[in-house]
Amino acid sequence: MSGDLLELLRQAQPKSWRAEDLRDDTQWIRPMSDSERQGLLKGLASFRASGVALEQATGSDFPFAHVEDLIKDIHTQLRQRFGLMVLKRFPIEDLSEDDVKALYWGFTNHLGVLRPQGKNSALMNHVKNVGGVYRAAGGRGYNTNAELDFHVDFSDYVGLLCIQDAKSGGISRICSSRRIVQDMQQQAPELVYALMQPLYYSRQDEEAPDELPYYQTPVVGIADGWFSCRLTRNHIRYADRHEGASAPTASQNLAMDWIDEAAQSGRYTFDMRLEPGDLQILNNHVTLHSRTAYEDYEEAERKRSLLRAWIATPNSQPLSPLMREAFHDHRAGTVRGGIKGQMFDETKRVYTEQAAAFHGMLIG
Repeated sequence: MSGDLLELLRQAQPKSWRAEDLRDDTQWIRPMSDSERQGLLKGLASFRASGVALEQATGSDFPFAHVEDLIKDIHTQLRQRFGLMVLKRFPIEDLSEDDVKALYWGFTNHLGVLRPQGKNSALMNHVKNVGGVYRAAGGRGYNTNAELDFHVDFSDYVGLLCIQDAKSGGISRICSSRRIVQDMQQQAPELVYALMQPLYYSRQDEEAPDELPYYQTPVVGIADGWFSCRLTRNHIRYADRHEGASAPTASQNLAMDWIDEAAQSGRYTFDMRLEPGDLQILNNHVTLHSRTAYEDYEEAERKRSLLRAWIATPNSQPLSPLMREAFHDHRAGTVRGGIKGQMFDETKRVYTEQAAAFHGMLIG
């Protein structure tokens, strides 16, 4: 069984990597061409002229030109190579905040269907320090300036568009969860087995009225040759405060400690500073990400600000059936993931149906 699992981990997709691999092979960095930038801006102008409300808009409302190869490159990098891409020169300069948000909404809708985030079920979120507390029951990281645990988000892809960077700190950190687990299998296979058993996660007080305040899923799953890691330890550490949920086993805690220690190592983790106009897109199933603590400028308009999109993609991989409760669906190519929250209203339901139809996706 141990040898069979190691072979599965070796064959799984996308590629596993260590930090040196990203330094040696920089195809994951993709500057946008002038024609691609102009194609996006023309699509934005068409959307503005249409009068369609942003939360009702799908990819069909943004007729971007000259971006077919760009979209293809993103999916190739995220599904077949290292599981990440950083686009440079996303054309945000000289745009108003509303136009930046609209352009990013339109572009991410060409990648897939936006998924809700948080209690307010937002289909796009600002990552900005508004005084939140990260390490607390109900705590989230995006609204603080704290250093974050290595984690994944609730979607196939997560996109972060940098609008303003911090005065200091705020360094983005990424590593290959598959590489770490593959090495763990060689050194401590019993810990990988523990990670493949379901454990409890808190919904951090963001559950919908029809949901329990917790759910179960394994940290690691493999389905049809595809690896997936679902690790958000800040949610795991508070799960047993809910009646009906229990804490991880000793072996599961040891395995997560193993991952945390590896992720802090320069051998596995690649650090990058996102600058205004940088768009980082990660495959959540095979990468873990984090961020260092940061200090903001005093001026409100210069405070660190990013737009975050959680995206279900039409070409997504299958997931282990044990992950169904977490993602609401484990089948490939379905609209899945996200935090339904408490404000998933009719407008968002209609958007989801129309965006799914644009991509030919089933709704999980």
